[in-house]
Amino acid sequence: MEIIHRDGLARIGRFEVNGRAVETPALMPVINPNIIVISPREMKDNFGIGAIITNSYIINRDQRLRESAIKNGLHSMLDFDGIIMTDSGTFQSHVYGDINQNYLDIVNFQKNIGSDIGTILDIFSEPDFTYEQAKEAVNETYKRALESKKIKGDMYLAGPIQGSIYQDLRELSARLMDSLDLEYYPIGGVVPLLENYRYSDVVKIVMSVKMNLSFGKPVHLFGAGHPMFFPLAVLMGIDFFDSSSYVKYARDDRVLFPDSTRYLFDLKYVPYQTEFLNSSNLEELKSMEREERFRRLALHNLKISLEEIERIKASIFEGTLWEYVEERCRVHPSLYDALYEFYKYSDKLEKFESLSRKHPFYYTGAESILRPSIGYLEKRIIDTYRYKRKTCIVLRREDLEKAMKYIEKFDSHFLLKTCIGTIPFELLYIYPIFQAILPENCHYRENLSLILDSIDYDVLISWLKGVPEKIVEEEKYITRADKRDLDLLRVRAVADYQFGLGAGEELLKGDVKIVKSKNTGMIRNIYVNDKHILSMRNDGFFTLKIDGGKILHKKFKYPKLRVVVNKDSEEFNKKGKNVFARFVKEMDEYLRPFDEVLVVNEEDELIGVGRTFFNWLEIKTLRKGMVVEIRETLKLNE
Repeated sequence: MEIIHRDGLARIGRFEVNGRAVETPALMPVINPNIIVISPREMKDNFGIGAIITNSYIINRDQRLRESAIKNGLHSMLDFDGIIMTDSGTFQSHVYGDINQNYLDIVNFQKNIGSDIGTILDIFSEPDFTYEQAKEAVNETYKRALESKKIKGDMYLAGPIQGSIYQDLRELSARLMDSLDLEYYPIGGVVPLLENYRYSDVVKIVMSVKMNLSFGKPVHLFGAGHPMFFPLAVLMGIDFFDSSSYVKYARDDRVLFPDSTRYLFDLKYVPYQTEFLNSSNLEELKSMEREERFRRLALHNLKISLEEIERIKASIFEGTLWEYVEERCRVHPSLYDALYEFYKYSDKLEKFESLSRKHPFYYTGAESILRPSIGYLEKRIIDTYRYKRKTCIVLRREDLEKAMKYIEKFDSHFLLKTCIGTIPFELLYIYPIFQAILPENCHYRENLSLILDSIDYDVLISWLKGVPEKIVEEEKYITRADKRDLDLLRVRAVADYQFGLGAGEELLKGDVKIVKSKNTGMIRNIYVNDKHILSMRNDGFFTLKIDGGKILHKKFKYPKLRVVVNKDSEEFNKKGKNVFARFVKEMDEYLRPFDEVLVVNEEDELIGVGRTFFNWLEIKTLRKGMVVEIRETLKLNE
């Protein structure tokens, strides 16, 4: 699977099998070959659907369907030239009892009818299973996957992750399945939880699985067919959904919307309209014959589901997915609880967070300050803002302008209390602080004590009740400076924050020239001894130039800031060509997506500078795609 765009764990990708490709996240409509309400051909031609899922158990037990599938192939039988995934009958086996067929025969049948992605006959684990029952299901499912892999041929094999509600068993199941290096990983056994609005339990399951699977493999949430859960699921890293809801709900005259399900005959207005159902044709639809109405509602439900997937993709691309998910999770109390459950994983999610986004940080509610990007900001301040000063002055962000006359003259720490945490003055213009869109009345991230504990000072002065017009008592503690070079202090602090403690001091050794924009007055370029080492971006961070890269390469020991390319790629990269996943041998595990990096060879010789799109956990499991963009390389004689 190739990742094209990403935001945290969420990604837009390209999944290809047998020359057929689909963009993810994607919805696979469930096709019942006995009762086709919307034909697969119509789905592809009219809705752009590139993948569907059907049930091999249903096909196999029906003589007419079985003979047609074996003779003509599954794609011909369903008249669909996109990706077809087949389920094995696990759910039917669970609900109706033994399906009287060997699990290897089921895999063979899927292979013989030309399924693109076949599924093993796993053991479905109910939420009320005992621990022992769930563990037995995990072990038996793994055993079946191990044997099924040997006979699958060229067919992609899906290995469902089981384990009921037990997180350690979900982790175990994920690791066992991952060890088989299968092509596709569904998360099974969640339908009963979704049907009972136990979304927080689903979050625990998905996160337990995601953190123990190879990040380069697609993950499918079996049975998650309601669009109201799609945004949060994608934010957790889900790539595929399957849905029979569009048909099942329509059969009962129920209408799918992105935020709810409504009964058709209760509607007076249609809040989310399609050409199949809108305020103009609502009454006409109500009066239709049942079968005609059923099909129209199925078309509406399918389109609503697909439109939600499209909105999610747009949010990933624009960098607004976190805001979108927070808004969507307000549609149901159980979803809101699930969002808070998800934010409990912030420590793990931080590894997948970038320093900035192309869209401002929008505050949507109290939960916004719990985002991992805010926790990441806090940790980096604690780790990198380590300067010795005699006094530390704390004030409110709204009093900054009044305090500037002191900031320019006093050699003190100035900490500003903001909605998203306590921020040193020198870091005020980095993302997400300067770019945050905040209401006047917001919930504060109370971390002042935490930040103070990490700063080196002797005397603490509080101006939280207001900045004084004149200072009297503070005078004896404060060290004055004729004119502080605030630009230089800012460059040093941002360099330390972005590249690591000590980077600022090393980069700024020599004759420093700071170039500002004539229009905005903002810092744009940094020169040291007439060499261009850094450029400041609009997000307040730096683009690393090759001369700056040479300084950091000399300053920091291997593997800090490094992406190591193997010998097969080295000469290619020296010419300025980008780095692809399979040529990366090693990488600094502390690098995050979109960080500036030093590209080196296996002998730690600097090749160039650029930025990575992934962290090491991701890169080492990706098999295709560009992972590092090289911006500048060393000249041949350097």
